[in-house]
Amino acid sequence: MKLAVTADVHLCRDGAHPERLEALQSILGTIESKAVDTLVVAGDLFDESCSSYSGFEQACRQHPGISVHVIPGNHDPDISDRIIVGDNIHIYQETTVVCMDDLSMVLVPYSGTAGMGEHLEGLGLADRWVLVGHGDYLGGIKERNPYEKGTYMPLYRRDIERYQPWKVFLGHIHQPVLNTNVHYPGSPCGIDINETGRRQFLIFDTATGRVQPEMVDTAVLFFRERFLVIPDDNELERLRNQVSARIATWGLDPGERGKARIRVRAVGYSSDREAVMHCLREMFSDYGFYEGEEPDISSLRVSRDSRRNAIARRTIEFIDELDWDYGGVQPEKEQVIEEALKVIYEEDGH
Repeated sequence: MKLAVTADVHLCRDGAHPERLEALQSILGTIESKAVDTLVVAGDLFDESCSSYSGFEQACRQHPGISVHVIPGNHDPDISDRIIVGDNIHIYQETTVVCMDDLSMVLVPYSGTAGMGEHLEGLGLADRWVLVGHGDYLGGIKERNPYEKGTYMPLYRRDIERYQPWKVFLGHIHQPVLNTNVHYPGSPCGIDINETGRRQFLIFDTATGRVQPEMVDTAVLFFRERFLVIPDDNELERLRNQVSARIATWGLDPGERGKARIRVRAVGYSSDREAVMHCLREMFSDYGFYEGEEPDISSLRVSRDSRRNAIARRTIEFIDELDWDYGGVQPEKEQVIEEALKVIYEEDGH
C-alpha cells in the first residue's frame, strides 16, 4: 500500500489565497493518477483565520476514492467531524491508532500542554508502526518554523529511542526536511517569500518503507536571492553571470516564469549603484517581484577608490585559490569574500 502525506496547507476563508486550495487539489489529482487512495494531513490544514470549510469539502468530494485523514495542528485545533462534513474525511481530535495495510499509524493531534512522547505512553505499540504528529523534532533537525518562536509539542530523541517508530511524519516546519526516519513534507504551497522553490508532498510505501518526494503543481513559486557586487570595470558582467546562474538553479520552464514571485537584494560595493539597479530590473524582467517590491540595493555601498578596488580584486583572487572546505560548519565562500571587503573598505567610512 502507498499513502500520501502533506501538512501546513493553511487554507483560508473563501476567496483568500486560492493558490493554497489549488495546491491541495493538485495533490489529490496526482495521487489519484498514481492509484494512491489515502492522504494524511499532519496538521495546519487550515489557517487560524479560516471559518469556512466548503472549499476543502468540495475538493474531497471530487475525489471520493481517496480517504483523507487529518490531525489538527496549532492553527486549526478546533476542527472536528462535526464541523467538517465529508464521507471520505476523517479528523482525529485525540491520539488514535489507525490500521492501514496491517501497519499501525499513530495519529497525534497538536496539544499545547504536552510533548508527543506523553501521548504514546501505554499504547502497546507493535514492532512496526508509524507516528504522525505536528510539532518540533528536537533530535537533530535544526530547521525551525520562522513564523512561530519557541517550541511546539516537541518530539525528543529519547522518545524515538524509547518507542522506536519505523517512520515519523510531522507537520509544523514549512520547509521539507527528510531525515533518516523523521520527515517533514513542508507546506505544499509557499505561504510567503520565505518558503522558496518548488513545493512537495510525500508518498510512503508501507511495504518497503520508502519515502518519495513528489512535486506539487502550484500557482505561485517564491524565490529570494542575494547577490554580492564587487567594484571594477567588469562588475555588471559579473553580476549578469551571477543572476543567470541563479535563475538556472530554479529549474523553471518558460511557461512557469509567470508563477515566480521574487525578492532580490544586492550587497557589497559598486562604482555605479544606478547601473546595478538597472541591471537587476533587466535581468528579472520576465518575473514578478514579491508584492511589487523593487530590487533592494540599500546595503550596496559606493567605492570609487581605485587602489582599494585593486586590493579587493587581488584579495578575491587569493580567496579563489585557497584550498578550503567552504560551507557546513565553515562559512560559505561568499561570506568570506564579503567580510574581506568590509575590512578593505570600512576604514574610510564608506
